[in-house]
Amino acid sequence: MPRFHHILFPVDFSSRCRSVRPFVKSMAERFHSKLTLMHVVQIPPGWYGGIDGGYQVTLDIPSMEESARDELENFFESSPIVPDKVVQLGDPAFEITTFAEQNQVDLIMMPTHGYGRFRNLLLGSVTAKVLHDAKCFVWTATHTDSPDLAKHSQCKNIMGAVDLTPVSAVLIRHYSELAHDFNAKLRLVHAVPGASSDIPYGQERDFQAFLLQSARQEAAKLQAEAGTDFELCMEAGSVPDVVRAAAEHHDADLILIGRNTLQGRLGQLRTNAYAIIRDAPCPVLSV
Repeated sequence: MPRFHHILFPVDFSSRCRSVRPFVKSMAERFHSKLTLMHVVQIPPGWYGGIDGGYQVTLDIPSMEESARDELENFFESSPIVPDKVVQLGDPAFEITTFAEQNQVDLIMMPTHGYGRFRNLLLGSVTAKVLHDAKCFVWTATHTDSPDLAKHSQCKNIMGAVDLTPVSAVLIRHYSELAHDFNAKLRLVHAVPGASSDIPYGQERDFQAFLLQSARQEAAKLQAEAGTDFELCMEAGSVPDVVRAAAEHHDADLILIGRNTLQGRLGQLRTNAYAIIRDAPCPVLSV
């Protein structure tokens, strides 16, 4: 189980970014991690000039970099952790993931922003790209304007989302180790989309019961393989809805989803990862 030796906190000085500082501080102190604050100065495409060379946007790049460094110096509240500060030029998502890969970053922590034309309109294009491309763990928080966000900083209850593919046994073990590290209670959650709760009585309802029972049996086999016996929350319905409802019911402080879900190696979750993150009532850690 990899510990978080090096945490990267991309900073854009927004209110959303400021609201997750307590979580970053708590995580760095819990794992005694090296912490790097990173701001990327995004250069507009017009600054490079078009193909026809019609015009060029005038930017004082050195002043922008100096201003960003000054803001970074005063961005992080007092803490035993003294972070490194990095200012880069370029595309934010590319610079974040490249820095993470080249500097042995174990965890990227960032809020979502809810804008961006591509990948997911409600998640934010930078966050979506980082989630897709990063090779390390990624922590995200969506509802940063909620007054309830702060109560999740202690992370006492964790909800681990699983499907029933064979690799989920490995994932459950990772979840178990993380819960141990956080000294938190772990529950697993699984959704059965094919067993819709609005099916009428009769053969269709019998089929729903069959699907749920089969899923419970497969989940029990996976837990036996993983050597665990965690409480399993299983409901009929869409994956994002079931995960959100379970997290709300058990007052989860953190939701875990498989790190490879976006690359398609953990079944149904791969198509629902963005929706889980977007709708989650608490932060989500992509493992």
